Amino acid sequence: MPEQRLAYQIEALILAADTPLSVRKLCTLCASEQEHVIRALRMLEQHYANRGIRLRQVAGGWQFHTAAEHAELVRGLWQTQPPKLSRAVLETLAIIAYRQPTTRSEIEALRGVKTSSSVISTLLERGWIKVLGRKEVPGRPHLFGTTPQFLSDFGLNSLQDLPDTAQLLSEEEIKQIVRANSEDTPDEQA
Repeated sequence: MPEQRLAYQIEALILAADTPLSVRKLCTLCASEQEHVIRALRMLEQHYANRGIRLRQVAGGWQFHTAAEHAELVRGLWQTQPPKLSRAVLETLAIIAYRQPTTRSEIEALRGVKTSSSVISTLLERGWIKVLGRKEVPGRPHLFGTTPQFLSDFGLNSLQDLPDTAQLLSEEEIKQIVRANSEDTPDEQA
């Protein structure tokens, strides 16, 4: 049965890949049409729906993940616990995710405190953020945004999967805070 064979090929590719595989990439690797690949992915998704692993769409591609109900058990495989992330790191990451592209001064305006270089370095080292360019204002500060690694590590398919932003400040409120802070402190050095 050709449909089953395609599903097995896709299963093997996804298991072997270290990053999520897009439908386009799977079509190329399997020399198959998009509709056939999507049908095979749906078959695999159903097959793994009640098993120890699940096939999920993350970061614009497909990847196998441990079923949530087995996460604690699997965590026992590793002797060391991943380092805890500080509140400053988590707040900074959230602001970048929701407000990208954004500058350090905009992050500081939202957080209400100075953002240390180590916070930005931690996020860059983990591959969750990257420099997207420079803002066209005096000092030309870096603009930060999230990466596909962020989406993958947090189990998101796209930024639209983030929770609702209704509780966040508006763009105008951020600009007012940034203006007020820049009047109180010397210009930020890039």
